[in-house]
Amino acid sequence: MNPPNGERVMITGLGPVTSIGIGRDAYWRGLSEGRCAVAPRQLCIDLGAETEFHVASMPPALPTIRPHHEFLERNDYAGYRDLAYALAAIDLAIEDAQLTYDREDNNIGAVQAFEAPGVERAVATMFERCATLEGGPDGPPKLYEVLAPSFYNVQNFVYVHAIGKAFGFHGFSTSAHNACASGAFAIEIAADRIRSGRAETMVVVGGEAFDTGVRIEWFRKLEIHAGKGLMKPFDPESKGFYVGEGAAALVLESASSAERRGVTPYAEYLGGHFAHQGWKHSIPDVRSQYLRKTIERVMHDSGVSPEGIDLIVPHAASTTISDGYEAVCIADAFKGHRTEAIATALKPHIGHTLAASAIIELAGALLAMKNGAIPGTLHSRAQCTRLPVPLATQTATADVRTLLKISTGFTGHDAAAIYRRVD
Repeated sequence: MNPPNGERVMITGLGPVTSIGIGRDAYWRGLSEGRCAVAPRQLCIDLGAETEFHVASMPPALPTIRPHHEFLERNDYAGYRDLAYALAAIDLAIEDAQLTYDREDNNIGAVQAFEAPGVERAVATMFERCATLEGGPDGPPKLYEVLAPSFYNVQNFVYVHAIGKAFGFHGFSTSAHNACASGAFAIEIAADRIRSGRAETMVVVGGEAFDTGVRIEWFRKLEIHAGKGLMKPFDPESKGFYVGEGAAALVLESASSAERRGVTPYAEYLGGHFAHQGWKHSIPDVRSQYLRKTIERVMHDSGVSPEGIDLIVPHAASTTISDGYEAVCIADAFKGHRTEAIATALKPHIGHTLAASAIIELAGALLAMKNGAIPGTLHSRAQCTRLPVPLATQTATADVRTLLKISTGFTGHDAAAIYRRVD
């Protein structure tokens, strides 16, 4: 997958900030012990209207290595929890990678994956302001001055700016916006900078938070929201997903840089393949099997066959059509090959974190590699799955050397990537 004489891409730092654990060790404990923080929350969906949703919510107080509260307030980001979680995740990833750098002179870049940066805070502010203002003799209340800063902050480049400013990153930085597959695309963008020799170190980060229920209500109207707070990936009884809050960051680094610094990577990124179906907004084109093609192509280009894959972490959105499409594509890509691979789905633990999901779930999968165990999939029945490989339903010891991570997203984004453990 790497170009001739190109740099190999290593992952040297993880920074998970999740509802079941903050930091590498706490996150792994949460996964291996089968924890889940999903609970009902009352969220506003319109002026004066609230609805109860099940959400895997972050705790009210967020411990950080280096507090960013003053930074966020000083730069008009107070209350932007998705950004706050992302900054905390970068802190953790940098510490985990033992990365030091000159804040004024470096070529470190960042690629972010947020579904709707700033939107929750902007909508919440609008609800709050509109609920307290009344019209007067001069007509309706003037909201522009109140809302303008919030609406400016929903632009994607603003979060890129905030991340660069908070950490002193001065290299190539951008965003990936490919729905729930955004994190996979972000990793590929960052890796390509390293492969080409244009960067030695890149940070990839994604985050999510919910201050209102406006986006969740859309999922509910589509009948893909798990109203009873139970996600059952690949199970015939699955009724959809619940969303989750949190963030994760990864430090990607060239092999030569990691070796020079004397750090042991978690894994090598062998590469990814990607497709766009160009069909419907919220359901996959099950006839096209673009996902099957991405899986076959990434295996071919990375030189890894189905026989060489130990763990599959599917997207597992827990919707009937999406899970069915994913299961069929994996089965067809593996057809005619023997494999000892095991699958596990991590969304039931942490909720669906949308654009950040690929990054947060990859961090969990890499910890499975490191700890020699596969966390079980919550709620699903192993005997009912259509997957071509066993679905882990309890944490089990396993030697995970090679990982296949699959991601899909609304509007037809498909992604498959392979990672290999570095011993």
